[in-house]
Amino acid sequence: MKLWFQHVGVDVPDGPHDASGQADDSADRKSFVSYRGIMQIIILFCSLEIMDALVTYWAVNKGLVWEGNHLIAQMVGQWSFILLKFLGAILSGLILRILYVHFPKISMTAAVGIALFYGAVLVWNSSMLINIALLR
Repeated sequence: MKLWFQHVGVDVPDGPHDASGQADDSADRKSFVSYRGIMQIIILFCSLEIMDALVTYWAVNKGLVWEGNHLIAQMVGQWSFILLKFLGAILSGLILRILYVHFPKISMTAAVGIALFYGAVLVWNSSMLINIALLR
């Protein structure tokens, strides 16, 4: 349709329009909105991962549960476990933010996937702790 208007001589501006019909400076706005979106997801998954570390640390030290991951089972009851999880969360968030510049869809998908994973882990751990509390 744009080509027909141009053929007739009607000037059609490029880019999206807002409700008033005026062209939007969407490149900068879209970039800012997408940056804010990835940062919110990264902050969410970092928070969930750190909360998972704190809940696991607390539950293991209280003797309520044991760690199922044999790679880190020896350090779960120590502060080094929380430090490792904190640094891992921050580092993975920074890496995803850097990758977002070149691969926005993959980075956003990975960040959302990590957030969903740690959300599910926290729900699972909470349900286990509730079951343990009810059985005592």
